Amino acid sequence: MTASSSAPGDRMVYGVGPVRELVSRKPKSVLAVWVDPKRADKVSHDPVAQIVMAARAAGIKVEDRDRQTLDRTAGEDARHQGVVAWLGPYEYVELEDLISPDEPALLVALDGVEDPRNRGAILRSAYLLGVGGVIIPDHRSAQVTAIVAKASAGASELLPIAQVGNLVRALEQMRELGLWRVAVHSENNAQPIDQIDGTMPLVLVLGAEATGIRPLVAKNCDFHAELPMQRSAVGSFNVSVAASLALYEMRRQRAAKSARK
Repeated sequence: MTASSSAPGDRMVYGVGPVRELVSRKPKSVLAVWVDPKRADKVSHDPVAQIVMAARAAGIKVEDRDRQTLDRTAGEDARHQGVVAWLGPYEYVELEDLISPDEPALLVALDGVEDPRNRGAILRSAYLLGVGGVIIPDHRSAQVTAIVAKASAGASELLPIAQVGNLVRALEQMRELGLWRVAVHSENNAQPIDQIDGTMPLVLVLGAEATGIRPLVAKNCDFHAELPMQRSAVGSFNVSVAASLALYEMRRQRAAKSARK
């Protein structure tokens, strides 16, 4: 059926992979799914048709939308693949919920990252590299909005995020839970990132785009790590790139340790 084109939720995620994961893992967070009827009505081997069946089985409202509506909804150059999921307000978790007993913790804490596209890119990398969760302050920081959800390619909905009133206190709590705090920035006493033991329980702290990690936050970290650069004429790495590189190194070390067992 075709209904009004007004948005049924605050935020959206599009694309076969992200929407399929949401419908499978967090169906209660999905208010509605909009689909291209030319794909939804195909035989069941079409991934959009499979999403439709899974959504209906989970009690999620499914509505047909023509390709032009989906194009406008997802935005210019977006690869929605004929499916868009609408979501309600984001539900944050408690700090303790970020810690998993399955492996040494690997978390990310963001100190004042205000650009929602950078935030979304960090969440996407964090999800892909197996991070257990992300900590964000409730001020001076981009919240999980529609722009963040879009920039993260849906990772914002699959990755636990804790919102805290005081980041310094949150880092102290991480220490009490057995995590080592690593400030990723260039300082006089910073070590190259590959000298940090990435197999320990860790929380990587990254700072704002222009000002970096605040001094008080940096003071409450156990280690300071930098990403070596071969050239510096254009400044340092963008914070989302820095997050990806630092997390990749931690994950590389963990994979190497597992291979040696």
